[in-house]
Amino acid sequence: REMNRARDLRGRGHGEYIELHKEEEMVKLIGRESRAVVHFTHPQFARCKILDQHLRVLAPHHFETRFVSISVERCPFLAQKFQIRVLPCLLLVDGGRVADRIVGFEELGNGDAFSTNTLERRLAKSKVIELPKGELARVPVAERPISYHVGYASQDADISDNDEDNAKELDY
Repeated sequence: REMNRARDLRGRGHGEYIELHKEEEMVKLIGRESRAVVHFTHPQFARCKILDQHLRVLAPHHFETRFVSISVERCPFLAQKFQIRVLPCLLLVDGGRVADRIVGFEELGNGDAFSTNTLERRLAKSKVIELPKGELARVPVAERPISYHVGYASQDADISDNDEDNAKELDY
């Protein structure tokens, strides 16, 4: 039973950080997934790229939650509907509704050098992921073993502070 559930989740993209290309995909995701982290992004914004790297590391460690991104250029209707005005912006979906959002990096230390663990704790505060218990709670995310039963993990991203453009949060 657990194997079938894990196989179903894997088939829907759990355990990976996936880019959506159409607004319709996003609408279906919100209606279908019990928990999701949705990154509204722009390909030219350095801070969006930083957040992408952290989310790529987190996705395989939080198999119960779907991690996706979508460019605001590809979803103008949804960007307007969800009042996305500052990027990066994460919508945190719980039970088929937007339960919380993270706008910019203010809640993550207000700088570009925040850790993946800082983002993980913030997502857990909104209850879209669960923090590990016991000994694993002290191990940095990138050093933890992948904990789901079916499938394979995405390749870990190399998080660096060297981005060619240091664009800050921009109004969109």
